[in-house]
Amino acid sequence: MPSALPPFVDLHNHLVPGVDDGCADLPESLAALRGLYAEGVRTLVATPHLLLPRLSTDAAIGEELDIQRRAFERLAEHIEGERGVPAIGLGQEIWAPDAATLRRVVARADVGLAGTRTLLVEFGFQLTGTHEDVVRAARDAGRGLVIAHPERYTYPRGIEPLDLMRRWHGMGALLQVNAGSFSGHYQDHRPGSQALAWAMVAEGMVDIVATDHHGPRRVGVSPLEAFEGFRARGEQALAVRTMVEGPGAVLRDEAVEETAQAVRTRGAGG
Repeated sequence: MPSALPPFVDLHNHLVPGVDDGCADLPESLAALRGLYAEGVRTLVATPHLLLPRLSTDAAIGEELDIQRRAFERLAEHIEGERGVPAIGLGQEIWAPDAATLRRVVARADVGLAGTRTLLVEFGFQLTGTHEDVVRAARDAGRGLVIAHPERYTYPRGIEPLDLMRRWHGMGALLQVNAGSFSGHYQDHRPGSQALAWAMVAEGMVDIVATDHHGPRRVGVSPLEAFEGFRARGEQALAVRTMVEGPGAVLRDEAVEETAQAVRTRGAGG
């Protein structure tokens, strides 16, 4: 591994053991954490799925969050004092296809990325509209919003993905691309994801790069590979912004103010 790597911050992964379709148990979680540390990840927020459409009551939401919290605390206790693993926090990847669904959790203090005001939200892989109402609901509640892996969505007929992303951006949302998208990891189920990820780079619409790591049973997740891919294209400044500075600002509840396009242009060739 190159010696001069910046300290990557990963805001999207499924490494809490036994709570979703990610790591099944503590050994898998520990293996994944060690692997990510070896690739340069120094801070990590675990984001188990919070599948709101499948949780019919507020009590069910609370119970699901408690299950995730207890499993996370077991993981944190297990790695306490462990060397060679990232510092970890707890968040959620919230499935919220519409504003009414998101409003069920926007006021909860126990929902957000590691205790911050920012929510990581996915709309579902088959978009049913523009989902601007979800972005607006988060903004109106004073919450920040990170949209998970928009390069992997299937967009409705007549909607140009980059145009819709610009609208989300203009409303204050941040866009998170999966590290594996840049190397074609998702081509089997979303053939256009690699091309769209790099088009987002060209258009200055990548704010955060994260792993979406689901544990060692699923291969192909490499932040280091993504970083080297950026560097090979003369985009090291953008890589640092999206893998270190941007996610770090989110965890400090600071604005991610500078556009990716400005950093990308300034850092080209570096």
